Amino acid sequence: MRDLHLSPRQALVLAAAADGVPLSVVAARLGTTRTQVASRLSEAYRALDVLWAPRDERRAEAVRVARRHGLIPATEKAA
Repeated sequence: MRDLHLSPRQALVLAAAADGVPLSVVAARLGTTRTQVASRLSEAYRALDVLWAPRDERRAEAVRVARRHGLIPATEKAA
């Protein structure tokens, strides 16, 4: 398996999205747009090599992979 890496912004967005809330909620939490959140998540999915997962399972798989490799915290504190 290749060395996995996320940019700081990708890691931040993925950690904020880890609880499965809609992208608009993640955007509001981070003070950005839904489009930017969607873009960073897509980049994270590619970086974590989870594009094979069905679309409705991709975020959860990305969170599992990122946590397993220490790229995002194991648990996210409530905002």
